[in-house]
Amino acid sequence: MLMRQVDLKAMAVRPISISYLIQTANQFDCDIYMMSSRESANVKNYDEMKKVSMNMSPLVFYFKGSDEEEAGERIQRIFTLS
Repeated sequence: MLMRQVDLKAMAVRPISISYLIQTANQFDCDIYMMSSRESANVKNYDEMKKVSMNMSPLVFYFKGSDEEEAGERIQRIFTLS
């Protein structure tokens, strides 16, 4: 299992659409979960993602599966390039 933390307060981040995040996550076979201070969600599940506030910082992503390294790098890149 791989964990990546994204500190939104430390970055100048523009809002990221949950549909873009979900589409990116669905390109990978591994399980991807996101946790904020109060909530958690399966990043591949729209109904779960729309309930999570991505304004909370930090966000912690968990990756488990055969392509977790690649998925972790791609998800982190979404936030650092925004």
